[in-house]
Amino acid sequence: MGLRPGLSELFWAFRKRHKLEEFPVYLDDHPFQIRERIRRERENGMRTADVVLVPHYMALRLSEEGILTRYRPAEVDAYPKKFRDGGQRWSAVGVTFMSMAYDARRLLSKDVPKNLDDLSSEKMRGKLGMQSLTASKAGNLGAHYIASLKREVGSKKWMNLLESLAGANRPRTYDCIDHLMQGLLDGVVRIGLTVYSLAYFREKTSGSPVSLLRMKEAPPMLTFTSAGLVGGAEGNRSAKTFLEFLLSSEAQRMIGKIAGIAPSRPGVGAAYPFEVKYASGSAFHPDPSDLEELPAALSIFKRLHLP
Repeated sequence: MGLRPGLSELFWAFRKRHKLEEFPVYLDDHPFQIRERIRRERENGMRTADVVLVPHYMALRLSEEGILTRYRPAEVDAYPKKFRDGGQRWSAVGVTFMSMAYDARRLLSKDVPKNLDDLSSEKMRGKLGMQSLTASKAGNLGAHYIASLKREVGSKKWMNLLESLAGANRPRTYDCIDHLMQGLLDGVVRIGLTVYSLAYFREKTSGSPVSLLRMKEAPPMLTFTSAGLVGGAEGNRSAKTFLEFLLSSEAQRMIGKIAGIAPSRPGVGAAYPFEVKYASGSAFHPDPSDLEELPAALSIFKRLHLP
């Protein structure tokens, strides 16, 4: 999830409610590094994480690789079916999103792109930034977002956008979305094409002049922060108790105070304007089609020499 204001309070609330349980020790890192560390520690017979809190695409990857094990929290039935794994390997503890954003101080309203054709025009030269699509060592949520736009606008407009990014509008790229946000606020770029809600709201709620780029053709991509039990922790009662706690109304209200993540439990709302509406019937990504289509999208990104 990233170390955010409100997360430590969540851990202390768990400790207060469950005084005799183990106290969670939190390791903050990027999704790719978390996966690699857990994988290597397991391969070498070392103690590793008991619970993961990760972007949903990484929870799916860890599940497919057999790193997450089955566990069914008691309160999971309070959640919509698409917020929990039928195989019982993950549960969505919060809703997040990917979007495009800009700095309202430096980009006048008349210059804000209204559609993908505007975004692909040469007037955007030197103004764009994004997470690296093919070379990021931190994660590839940005690649999932850009790939998902194909279903929104069709192949022709999507390829026009990619070709502009490979040509005249080649963006400045960043390994980490947090670094992209810093480039946006420093004026290095005017528009961030792959902005994660956790990074966006961290700045927005602290008074930074960032705004979502509202385009019908490029709507925010709803996703989850998901939790799962790591294989080998089946006998750890405290780990299971913590997963139960994350889905409780108390913990969900606390999650609703963390900038950039909204509660996934129905009936519990964020404590600040989340800006993007969602419901159990909304489309959340990645879905099975996204996972099937991503390798082809990555091949296109590489063929166009997009970093």
